[in-house]
Amino acid sequence: MSAPVKAGPPEFRADGGTRAGRLRAGWQKHRFWLMAGAAFVVVTGAGLILGTAGQRSAGELSITNPAPDGAQAAATVLAGQGVDVTATDSLAATTTALAANGPGSSTVLVFDPQQLLSPEQGARLAASAAEHGSKIVAIAPGPLMVGKLSGELASAGSVSTGSEGVPANCAQPDALAAGSIIVPGTAGASSGTEAKVYRGPASCFAPSGEAGGAGVLAATADGGVCVVGSAGVLSNDALARAGNAALTFRLLGSRDHLVWYTASAKDIPVAAQPPSLAELTPPWVFPATAWLLLVGVLGMLWRGRRDGPLVLEPLPVIVKASETVTGRARLYQDAKAVDTAARTLQRATLNRLAHALRLGGAAAPDAVVAAVSAHLGRDRRQLFALLVHNVPRNEKEMLTMATLLAALEEEVAQR
Repeated sequence: MSAPVKAGPPEFRADGGTRAGRLRAGWQKHRFWLMAGAAFVVVTGAGLILGTAGQRSAGELSITNPAPDGAQAAATVLAGQGVDVTATDSLAATTTALAANGPGSSTVLVFDPQQLLSPEQGARLAASAAEHGSKIVAIAPGPLMVGKLSGELASAGSVSTGSEGVPANCAQPDALAAGSIIVPGTAGASSGTEAKVYRGPASCFAPSGEAGGAGVLAATADGGVCVVGSAGVLSNDALARAGNAALTFRLLGSRDHLVWYTASAKDIPVAAQPPSLAELTPPWVFPATAWLLLVGVLGMLWRGRRDGPLVLEPLPVIVKASETVTGRARLYQDAKAVDTAARTLQRATLNRLAHALRLGGAAAPDAVVAAVSAHLGRDRRQLFALLVHNVPRNEKEMLTMATLLAALEEEVAQR
């Protein structure tokens, strides 16, 4: 007889299998979300890279915007002709730049498409420009802003413009050099071809064609303040049309420094102290809250009383053994825990064989294997491999092992 095979007690694990198996199961279960997250990261990163490439701006009349409504072309040409072009986005930065450039050396372009500047801020800008001898070119300013920039200028509403050139019809030098311009209109107007017109000592490019009438360009007597009624005149799309380029470069390039000021949210004044919660709360909130609180208290007093002590009633739950076995098997199957299920089958078979051979429930696996081998006359190594040692690698092998275990129990019972 061959020597008995000694082995330690089997290791029982209910953690769902090996580490590799758990990783494989986790990948199969969550692979869609992992792939979707990876794709989101890649797309977001590519968008950030493309969005920040070249530090381009998509704002209207921005000097870094190459789109049709941008002004990169005008700024690039002016910079190429020796004009120092500086972009600012707040009134404080603009006044600082005017002071740094020195007296009489700056032109400041003011563009406020969202009407963020208050009339008081317009007056401060005009005072700073006058203090430093700077020239102001305002693009499509509102009526109140025009009056604060200069008392000589006034808004005259807006008119429809066409695709034909509008002649200067005035004696202003910059307008005479341009001859005629194409006025594309103001972006965001109710009509796509509307432009603002102004009156002043020099009113040029009147859409009506009348000399001295309200025009797209108006300037003070000394030329220190000029207003242009359409941002499209300076845009990339219209710069090369008619005399738009000549007018743009003469208005903006007559001095060494050009401060390109586009108003932004930084110009919105901030309150000295933030408003309190009471100031932000509507006046009806407190009476309504008090009324709801009173109704809630009355409701609790009305319906919240107890009718008596609680009564405990036992409710036993009976579950069939077959349902328990089926539920546990499905848990093992969902977790891909083939090894845990196999160990459970082997332990149960050893326990039933021990009772069948009258060894007792505490018998060691080696003793049960030896008793079965002696009882059936079968090889102990094969029985030990089936009952203790072997662990199936997949569900197919586990089903084969379960069939062999059932056949072994039946064979022992029949003998």
